Amino acid sequence: MNDDRPFWQLATHCCRSCLGRVLMGKSIDGRRVYRCAQCGARGDSDDASVICCCGIRLKTGADAGVRCVVNDAPSPECPLEIVAEQARS
Repeated sequence: MNDDRPFWQLATHCCRSCLGRVLMGKSIDGRRVYRCAQCGARGDSDDASVICCCGIRLKTGADAGVRCVVNDAPSPECPLEIVAEQARS
């Protein structure tokens, strides 16, 4: 195994570009790295919101209130384990 590649684990987030599953790893210098398993979007940050739906912002820069959550009722129509939904107040 090549030591310059991060070890990936599943994060409880979905990609804001394609809704694919977000993976979390660490680079060789110890920084946290997030990558979409579907489209390959990538970001270095301490927080998954760098690429996930939790980081969706309005044009004004305000938080859009969308959050990644576990799908409590998977079905054939929506079998995804993690989905994005409007945050509950």
